[in-house]
Amino acid sequence: MLKKQKEDQFTPGRALQHLLRAHGYEVRADGFFGDETEDAVMDFQRRNNLPSDGKVGEDTWPELVVPLGRGADGHAVLALQELLHNTGQGGTEVSGEFTAATAGDLRYFQRRHGLRPNGRADVDTWLALLVFQRPSAGAPVHQGPTSPQPSTPA
Repeated sequence: MLKKQKEDQFTPGRALQHLLRAHGYEVRADGFFGDETEDAVMDFQRRNNLPSDGKVGEDTWPELVVPLGRGADGHAVLALQELLHNTGQGGTEVSGEFTAATAGDLRYFQRRHGLRPNGRADVDTWLALLVFQRPSAGAPVHQGPTSPQPSTPA
């Protein structure tokens, strides 16, 4: 779930902002979920008869994503390409144009995650892309328990 906070949301935040722009909202796609993004989310939620809490979760994402296929272009494609690129699948260029390379990388992602590999971004594919994001470079990384170091006799 994405919600307003001070730290950078990186790729999921930018994807959200690109999707809001695809729906006509004038927000910066900078990855920061601040007042501007929260206001746009709440307006989107009100207009789509969703709970208007400013949080983007299981009710809001399916309404926000846009079905896409080859030949599409614009802000929603930028969102798709950023998410796809951040899964580590392929080398999709973030250009805003749904190219053959985008479709190929999307099919690979779909096959790998048990989705129908049709190269189109449907709701299930969007939601899977949101789940399988790599952590941002500045995010804390979980370190498992450390093994005790052998002691050396004195």
